[in-house]
Amino acid sequence: MKRTKRQPNKPTPGFAIRLTDQTDLGIAVLIAEYQAAYEPISPVSTIAEAREIAQQDLRHRMRRLEAGEELSCPAIYRVWARGLGGCYAVAAEFDPSHL
Repeated sequence: MKRTKRQPNKPTPGFAIRLTDQTDLGIAVLIAEYQAAYEPISPVSTIAEAREIAQQDLRHRMRRLEAGEELSCPAIYRVWARGLGGCYAVAAEFDPSHL
């Protein structure tokens, strides 16, 4: 058997495998977190889907702000999914300034 120098993919902390944009998370939840509160946005099944929904949510919030409404924009979007031992862990984070 030929040896290679390739290192195996390390698992994502809190999960048994390395999570990618297309990894099936089962039932995960996208949460918008503020300084002192949080708001569930949507159930998601992949990180890519969560990113797309976070982008849509942020665009919708920006339109409402431009229309003169007073509302808070999240400090961060987080995807929570069931990880090792059945405990929920953060599977991904999205900074609104980079969406």
